[in-house]
Formats: sequence, structure tokens, C-alpha cells
Amino acid sequence: HMPSRTLKIVLTVSLLLNLGAIYVGIKAWEYRTHINHFLNKYTRVVHEFAARDVHLKSNERLAADSTVAGRVVFIGTQVTVNWPLEPSFPSLEPINRGVVGQRLAGFPLRFYSDVVELRPEAVVIEISSFQFRPQYSIEENTEWTLTLIDLAEANGILPIVPTVIPPRAGTVLDEAEDYRVADSVAVFNQQLQRALAGRDLPLCDFAAVMTDNEDGLAVDLSRTAVDINEKGYSVMAEELRRVLHEEGLGSSAK
Repeated sequence: HMPSRTLKIVLTVSLLLNLGAIYVGIKAWEYRTHINHFLNKYTRVVHEFAARDVHLKSNERLAADSTVAGRVVFIGTQVTVNWPLEPSFPSLEPINRGVVGQRLAGFPLRFYSDVVELRPEAVVIEISSFQFRPQYSIEENTEWTLTLIDLAEANGILPIVPTVIPPRAGTVLDEAEDYRVADSVAVFNQQLQRALAGRDLPLCDFAAVMTDNEDGLAVDLSRTAVDINEKGYSVMAEELRRVLHEEGLGSSAK
């Protein structure tokens, strides 16, 4: 009976040890999963939020030691990404530095590599209505915009910040039904126009030329509530060409 009892004890201890090993293994896997989760978040904040890698290779080829005559960099989000710049500005060297869905707070993190090192005469800073959400205050967006203007002027680059194009009339965010993007855009545009006038900078009024009688993005100039169509880009280009021509860049001719 003694050997049998000893065997039972050994088997029991072995079973408990195995169960313990399994438990430790599960906990280690959970810990690793949590670590990877936060590591991925960190990587996204450092790399994706800044988006410095998107245009890095092209920037290396275009970097210059002094101002490049006729060069204009466009920095913005999807409105900029989808803009056919070359045919719109044939007398200039337009460089597209748009990144889809980027927060305005990420622009300064890539402004040096995407704009300053390319030594353009001017930079067009497109701010989309995507930037206006309940969690992003108008004051915050204004501060980031002024920061970008300061960075441009400090490096001898003319900053052109068009007014923000509001979404189509009646557009409401799913996550905040009592929040109207157009209202925040209107307030921001008023603040922007005052800031530009105070700094003696040109006004490129996209909001004025792209809206309909309801003060929203005109249906005939857009594909969706926020995306611009071919005709819309033509209207935007005409307004921007006017401003550039007044500043001695390019031609106002179509």
C-alpha cells in the first residue's frame, strides 16, 4: 500500500506542477499580449501620428540648400492627397505632401522634413473639416495653425492657410449628434482670417468659393460630404492661383 500511496502523491504533485506551469504560461501570454498592445500604440504615436516616413524617400531627392524658385509645397490631409496639382499649377513646381486622415497636431512633427528642407517659396497648409471634432477644441486647432505659420515664416517660406471648407449642410457626426462641424469650422475661419490680417498674410478663401447657399460644401463641387470632385478642385485651384499671382508666384491664368 505504501508504494501506491507514494505514487498517488507523486502523481498529484506532478499534476499540480503541470497546472501551475500552464497557469504561468497563460499569464505570461497575457502579459506579452498587453505589452505588444501598448508597444503597437507607442509605435503608432511615434511613427504613424507624425507620418514622417510617408514622403521621406522623395524628400531626400528634393531637399535643397537654398530657396527653389516656383516651388510650392502642399501639406494637408486627404483633400491634398487627391488634388491633381501639376495640371492645376503648370507654371509652378507643386509638391504634394498630403497624408490621409492625419490630425493637425501631427503636422509640426513632419513640417521640417516635408516642407522646410525642400526650401519652397511658399507652403499651402490645407486644414480639413476632419480636424473638427468634439474632442479637438477650436483653440487647439488655432494654436497648431499659428505654430505652422511661425515655422514657415521663421524659415523664409510664405505660409498660405486657406479657410477650412465646411462639410455639406446637415452633416452630423455619429458619435456626437448635438455637435455640428460646420459651426466649429465657421468660428475657426473667423479666427483664422483675423490672424492672417494681423500678420499681413494673404487670404485664400476656399470656404467662400466652395460653399452653397446653405453654407456647406456645394453638392456640385463634391463627391461626398467632405471629398472634392474634379470641378471642385478646379474652383480651388483658381482661387489659389489668384492668391499666388498676387504674391508674385506663378500665373493667374488657367
